[in-house]
Amino acid sequence: MISSQEIGAAGACFHKPLAECLDTAVNEVFPNVKKTQLKILDAGAGTGPIGIELLKLGYTDIHALDISQEMLNIAKDKGVPYRRFICCPLTEKKIDELETGEFDALISAGTLIKANVRPEALVEMIRIVKTGGLVCFSLRYNEVDDYQPKMTELEEAGIWEKLSGKKIPYYNREDMPSYGFGFVYKILKN
Repeated sequence: MISSQEIGAAGACFHKPLAECLDTAVNEVFPNVKKTQLKILDAGAGTGPIGIELLKLGYTDIHALDISQEMLNIAKDKGVPYRRFICCPLTEKKIDELETGEFDALISAGTLIKANVRPEALVEMIRIVKTGGLVCFSLRYNEVDDYQPKMTELEEAGIWEKLSGKKIPYYNREDMPSYGFGFVYKILKN
């Protein structure tokens, strides 16, 4: 079962502000759709802090993707309300378990770090979100320059349009506040 300490910890890091970025965009892009009807993929779900935040915001059709089965097992054991637990890396390669346009939105918190997930993976993230859907992700301040060329290329090609990009806090450790950026893009074609 999810502990109140874990719920608090998820809110103290960048998970809560990033989930709120997605929620704001959902309210603008899907104003007449109930949150319970939206299918969301948490890419890089880990032990489930984004799932916890999305649940608090009213979302219920949430699916988890992570490279670590052990992390997914922890999320499952804690009772994070994911509908599916998919163990697979996030790369530029097609994820066979996920259909093109399967999700209304994708959120990825703390996963896009060039050493782990290259900028080319943005194309696969777009593929699995339906046209008109949303991709929301965080980048630490020192990673933005690594991803910006690919983000711009996709925008200039008319694949997606940037809805927002804002500075959000995060903590490496409890006593070491820093910041990153939360981005939300609307998919124009996948």
